[in-house]
Amino acid sequence: MSETAISLIKSSVRYSELLSAIVGTVYFYKYKHTCLKYFLYLLWYITITEFLGWYIRITGNLAYIDENGLVYNKWLYNTMYIVLFSTVYIIYYKYLKTQLFKKWIKVFLIIFLIVNFFNWFFIQNFIKEGVVLPRILGSIFLIISIIFYFVELLRSEKIVVFHKLLLFWISVGLLLFFTGTIPFTLKWNGYMLIRGTHELFLILYILAITMYLTFTFGFIWSKKE
Repeated sequence: MSETAISLIKSSVRYSELLSAIVGTVYFYKYKHTCLKYFLYLLWYITITEFLGWYIRITGNLAYIDENGLVYNKWLYNTMYIVLFSTVYIIYYKYLKTQLFKKWIKVFLIIFLIVNFFNWFFIQNFIKEGVVLPRILGSIFLIISIIFYFVELLRSEKIVVFHKLLLFWISVGLLLFFTGTIPFTLKWNGYMLIRGTHELFLILYILAITMYLTFTFGFIWSKKE
């Protein structure tokens, strides 16, 4: 596939995020009195981050530029992943009723934050490198949290109308994306430096677009909480 086509698909990720955030805002009345309102705030934060990252990459403003003239905006995305995982853990913690599940999610959040602290102070460069270990660990913890939600859903009366629940569609989108991206995260920084590997990222872009379209569908299709 040509670089132009890949670039077009990559750009579509940003606009699928924007679409999801706009639709989520339009249907905000459905869930504004629940903890799911934080998901909309997170969605807008991610959208703004992505557009700001694109602006930094194009203009070089707010970026770190090394002695070779390479432009780095990693700090923006590294911060985003800390906020993303922390917020989603809190949403599942507040939404779930099973005390054992809630305790585990609290443990996940604490471990995730501790690992981030050690990673950025002792292992990786926060400015130049994309997050690896915290993102993999965060993804695994998130997948387990989603499983907790599905288990609780199966045990409840809500299973009858599961397809009308906004968190169900959010969970499906998150599960698809973060399950599919763990293998790429392991070699993320290495792939970024090798020419001709950008087609590999096409899978990530398609997964991201699918995730945001799933969120969009959920905002429209779900019933009022």
